[in-house]
Amino acid sequence: MYLIHVRLHTPRDFQVPEDLAAQFIAEATPAESVEHVSVHPGDEALTLGLYVVAESLLIAEQVALVVARRTVARLPTLSGSRITSCSAAIIAAYFDRTLERPGGDGRTMRLPNADTAES
Repeated sequence: MYLIHVRLHTPRDFQVPEDLAAQFIAEATPAESVEHVSVHPGDEALTLGLYVVAESLLIAEQVALVVARRTVARLPTLSGSRITSCSAAIIAAYFDRTLERPGGDGRTMRLPNADTAES
């Protein structure tokens, strides 16, 4: 399962419907496997977290974008909104595992050696 963030720019007077997450799930087909949607309002922006079961991250991002486009086009409450981004979220458990590797600082490349010309 992948967590994909879809960000919408919303009109200034936009009010988040209480059932927006359920409306997004209702617009997804069973084959798209959207398991859960979280809603995070902000100033003139709305972030939706779509939890998608897919074979790969690329497929999950594509599914989330298709579902978001369909939902924005069909829901009158989202008229005037536009999708500004759609991308995978950083998964804390994965990041935490990188910190457990030797060195423990989460770096994936060597630091430059300040005492030599190597970098």
